[in-house]
Amino acid sequence: MTLRLFSGAVGRSLVAVVATVPLLTLAACGNGTTPTDTAETTADTTEAPAEAESPRLALVLSGSSTDQSWDQAAYDAGEALRADGVDVAVSEAVDPANVAAVLRQYAEQGYDLIVAHSFSYQDAVFQVAQEFPDVNFAWAGGIDGTAENVADYDQPFYQGAYLVGLIAAELSETGQLGALYGFDIPVCHAMGEAMLAGAQSVRPDTTLTSAAVGDWYDVAKAKEAALSQAETGVDYWIGCGQGPTLGQIEAAKEVDGFATSYVGDMSSLGPDVVAANLLWNMVPLFQQMLEDTAAGTFADQFYSLGVPEDVIQVEVTSAFADQVGEDTIAAIDTTKAEIAAGTKEVPFVPQ
Repeated sequence: MTLRLFSGAVGRSLVAVVATVPLLTLAACGNGTTPTDTAETTADTTEAPAEAESPRLALVLSGSSTDQSWDQAAYDAGEALRADGVDVAVSEAVDPANVAAVLRQYAEQGYDLIVAHSFSYQDAVFQVAQEFPDVNFAWAGGIDGTAENVADYDQPFYQGAYLVGLIAAELSETGQLGALYGFDIPVCHAMGEAMLAGAQSVRPDTTLTSAAVGDWYDVAKAKEAALSQAETGVDYWIGCGQGPTLGQIEAAKEVDGFATSYVGDMSSLGPDVVAANLLWNMVPLFQQMLEDTAAGTFADQFYSLGVPEDVIQVEVTSAFADQVGEDTIAAIDTTKAEIAAGTKEVPFVPQ
């Protein structure tokens, strides 16, 4: 597990605050690696009125900040906010068994907003939030699970998955699509169903085969499941979870199929098969949480920012632009605009 402070770039400014952050001593990490804890400290000794300070943000990640997926999406957003003057700290690869201790340490260090970026952190978040009622916590539940000082944030990936369906309808030779989920939770299930709906809007005979792998990170198990789907005719996949997505990418390589990235640009992992990137721009989400923390309006919030807020994005990878074609790309842009304007509602099918 790694604790770090970082810098990057962002477009919208928040009130700057630069503070000295002591190094935390964190519990052992998962993934069988030896942890290395690092931190940088910066102090503004000239002028920083107390009333001008913005809240301090801590991010707790379940995996690596370089995974090109779930964890990197949060890390990159934190990096952008850090560059804009927000005091941000990050812990990586925190096992659910150890996360309560990490949350407590951040609360004791005076962080105002602590984001636990995993569905698996639920129990620890609500437990520690009761111990620190003056600290705001958020977790990636996507189920509207909140409390007085706990917010939940939705992952409306299904909105982007609908757009992916337009791409799948164009590229799939069989019209048989596949979806692999870490677990068959509403956020994941809705992705597969929305992709199917998008594809059927232009190709009504399209079908979907879905499966839950039972793990967010097991690539080998996911690949095996995807290859089983391929035997039935599936040739285009979408995944929910890093492991399921990496597994379907590897399977697509073997059967000359097509894959979709999961909330990050994963095209470098399979440039000949990753046809679309489903992206999660978390900067507006974290900005809203920080603003609500500063304003005292954070209580019981269920944040649901998606395509209309440009938080959920879909892009055709450069390698597939010609194959997908200008007409489909134009249809994606038109449909995105309709979703943003509220004139098109993407079906949400949680189970």
